[in-house]
Amino acid sequence: MKRLILLLSALALILALVPAGMVQAKKPAPKLACTIVYWWAGDHWEGTVSGDIEGDIVWPPGPEPMRFAGQTSHYEGRFEIYDSDTGELLLAGEGAGSTTVRHGKNSVWRSSGTVTDACEDLEDWIGRRVYQDGNFTWQNIGTPEDPIIIPLEGSGTFRVN
Repeated sequence: MKRLILLLSALALILALVPAGMVQAKKPAPKLACTIVYWWAGDHWEGTVSGDIEGDIVWPPGPEPMRFAGQTSHYEGRFEIYDSDTGELLLAGEGAGSTTVRHGKNSVWRSSGTVTDACEDLEDWIGRRVYQDGNFTWQNIGTPEDPIIIPLEGSGTFRVN
C-alpha cells in the first residue's frame, strides 16, 4: 500500500511539473507550397509560381560561376518572386544547389536557402528555409555535327518551411 501511495504521489508530482505544452502534440508550422514552371532566358531562369503565392519568379545570375564535377554542377544564387500585376517584390532569398545531368532523361536540380526579403504581407517568412527542386530539358542551338547544348525549360516545386 505504501508503494502504491508513493508511486501515485510521484506521478502526480511529475504531471504537475511538466509544462502543459509538452503534454500536447505540437502543431506543424505553416508552410508555403507552390509549383513553378520556368524557362531559360539566355543568362538566367524565369518563370511563373502558383499555389500559396502567385507571381513571376526570376533567378538572376549568381555571384560565382557554377562549379562542375562530372555530371553534377554546384551553384549559388538568388530567387525573386514578383506580383505579376503590380511588379511588387513578394518574396526573395538566397541559397545554393546542384544540377544533375541524366543522359537520355530530364535533368534535375535541387536547392535550399533562406528568405531574405519580403513584402509587408509576407514579412513573417523572412529567415525561414526555402526548398526548391525540379527537372529541366535541354536544347541544341548548334548543329548535329557541332552541338551546343543549353537549358530549355522545366517545372518543379517551391516551398518555405
